[in-house]
Amino acid sequence: MGDNENLVEDISGKIKTGEIQPWKAESVLLEEYEASAPEHFRTAALSRRKCIEELSGFKFNYLELPEKPYLMQWRCPKDNSIWHLEARDTDTVCTNCSSALEPFGTDVDRFRPLVNNYIGGREEYYSYAGQVKVFGDIDKTFTNLLAYGPGFGSIGISVGCFRINKLGGAEVKVGKWAGAARNLGYVFECEEEREKAVAVAKEFLPVLRKEMEEKYLAEFNGGIYEVEFVRRQHHGQFYIYICFYTRFEHARGHGDTSSAVGYARGRMDAEFTEKGVAYIQSLIAMGFDGDLKQSPRNRRGRYVSAQVKVPIPAYEKMSKTGIDKLLSYMEIDRQGVMQEQGGFVYSGMGGEIIPALYRGTKVNPRPYNVSCTENVYVEIKGEDVIFGVELPNLEVGATSNREGPICPTAREVLKFIGIGTSKEFAAAAAAITLAGEFNFALLHLRGEMYVGK
Repeated sequence: MGDNENLVEDISGKIKTGEIQPWKAESVLLEEYEASAPEHFRTAALSRRKCIEELSGFKFNYLELPEKPYLMQWRCPKDNSIWHLEARDTDTVCTNCSSALEPFGTDVDRFRPLVNNYIGGREEYYSYAGQVKVFGDIDKTFTNLLAYGPGFGSIGISVGCFRINKLGGAEVKVGKWAGAARNLGYVFECEEEREKAVAVAKEFLPVLRKEMEEKYLAEFNGGIYEVEFVRRQHHGQFYIYICFYTRFEHARGHGDTSSAVGYARGRMDAEFTEKGVAYIQSLIAMGFDGDLKQSPRNRRGRYVSAQVKVPIPAYEKMSKTGIDKLLSYMEIDRQGVMQEQGGFVYSGMGGEIIPALYRGTKVNPRPYNVSCTENVYVEIKGEDVIFGVELPNLEVGATSNREGPICPTAREVLKFIGIGTSKEFAAAAAAITLAGEFNFALLHLRGEMYVGK
C-alpha cells in the first residue's frame, strides 16, 4: 500500500468515527499531514468515497472522480473579472471579450474546491452530506449524496443531520400511495348537450376504467381511485373536465396515467359518437391537472413528513434564545410567503434541498418545482417543541420504466443513499429537508446567518 493509500485509509477512518468532519478533510490534510495543494483535493475526495463505501457496503463504479477535482481562478486582464474554471477546462479565454485569461492568486489560494464535500461527478458535482436516521413508516439510515451544482449547501445539511441524529433521528410518515392525474376536456355548444355527455360518460365509466387499469395501470399495480366531473363555461362555450385520479404504491405512475387517459380519450370520443353526443372538440386538458404549479388541485405525488421532538429547555439552549422567538421567526416567514406569493404553504429550504436530491439521483421529474412545495411547522406539545416539515406532493419514481431510464450513475447513487423504493426516496427527501431547515432556523435565531465580517 502506497503512502497516499495509507493517507486515504487514515483520513477515511477518522471521518467514519467522527474524529474529522467530512468538510474539514482538505484543511486537515494541509495543516496536520502537510499535504501539497492542489493534490489534497483529490486525497480528501478519495477519503470521503472510501468512508461512504464502507458505510454503505457498495463500491463506486460509475461516479467518476477526475484527476484534477478542483477549480482554478483566472483573471481577465481587460476588465479584471475573476473566472472560476474547473481544472480540466482548457478554454481559458474570456467569453465576454475574448481576451486570454491570466492566472489569479498565489500558487496555493488560486485553487478552490468544486463544491464542499466533493466526492465525484463531471457535470453534476456530488457532495457527501452525512447520514440521517429515520424511524416510523421507514426505519433506516440514509447516506446522503447530493448534487448541488456550484452551491455549497451540503455542510448545513450535514450539521443538521448530526443534530437530528443526536436527538434520536427523524420520525417520518409516508403516504401509502403516490397519486397521479390527467384529464379529458370537451367543448359543447349548449348546456343540454353537455349534460347529455356527462350522463353517457358516467354510464360508460365502469367499462372504461377496467380497460384503462388492465391495459396501462397494471404494470405497477395502479388503480383509478376517483373520477371527477367539473363544469366550466367561457361565454357561449360549455366545458366539462373529466378528471382521472390514479394511485400507485410503488411507482410514480404519471407516464402510465397519461397513456391510460390518452387511450380513454379515443374510447370516450367513440362512445359519444355512437350515442349521438355532439361535441365541438375533445382534448387532453393538461391545464386543469394542477401539476407544474402550486395548486390545491395538484394530486400528483406522495405525502411525506418528518419531524423531531426536542424538550423546550434543550431547544432554548441550542438556539441561545427563548422558545417564543422560534414561534415569531416561523410566523414572520409564514406571513411573508402568504402575503407575497398568496400560497397556502410555507416554501423553505426544500426548494434547494429537494432539487439537489433529484439532480443526484436523476429520477423523474427533473423539473423539481412539481414536487417541492413544503410546509414547515412548529408545535408545542407539553414540555416539548415539535419541529417538522411536510412535503404534500413529492413526486418520484425510483424505477426505470416507460417514464424514462435512470442512468447508471444515478442508480449507483440511489444504492449508496439506501433508496430502493419511492417510499424510501420520500422518507430521505423529508429527512434531509428537515435537517436543513432545523439547522437553518437555529443559525437564524442565533444571529449567525449572513453575518458580515
